[in-house]
Amino acid sequence: MEKKISYVAALICVVITGIVLWRMGLRAGWFWAGCAMFAAMLHIIFSLSPRQKEDRKYFMPMKTPTELVLLNEEQEKIASWYIYGKNGIVIGRDVGENQVTVNLDHTEYASMIDVEHAVLNYAKDAWYVEDISSKNGISVQKSDGRKYKIAYGKPCRLEQGDIIFIGLARLQIQ
Repeated sequence: MEKKISYVAALICVVITGIVLWRMGLRAGWFWAGCAMFAAMLHIIFSLSPRQKEDRKYFMPMKTPTELVLLNEEQEKIASWYIYGKNGIVIGRDVGENQVTVNLDHTEYASMIDVEHAVLNYAKDAWYVEDISSKNGISVQKSDGRKYKIAYGKPCRLEQGDIIFIGLARLQIQ
């Protein structure tokens, strides 16, 4: 797509060159016609540049996770919650008086999950998980296999593929 835009811009520059030479004549318009032709050549040269693709991979933003998936022991999907566009998600058990976004009341390990166990917050283009005074704690397993115990009041940045352990329930951010 970017290549097509560059070619269109080059074509526009060539048309401008023709109009300038036609309206001003060669003697008066040679400078402006030369500038337009130079711009056209730059558009063509940069559209053919292989380095443009190499540079793009370093500056592309990371894909924002859009889903939180409950996994079983075999890493199979049991349930999922759409999180795109939200800025705060409460994880716990819905017992009527509270409202949680991710209700783990019907999971195998529900007895180990507090009513309001954890919160996911979206800030600065990333998701963070935080323990909100739970008894059984939170751990995060990064996509490279490292596992961390999250301390109360210390948010942990999440990346796509990370697994959050709420008690023993596994939630993967995708």
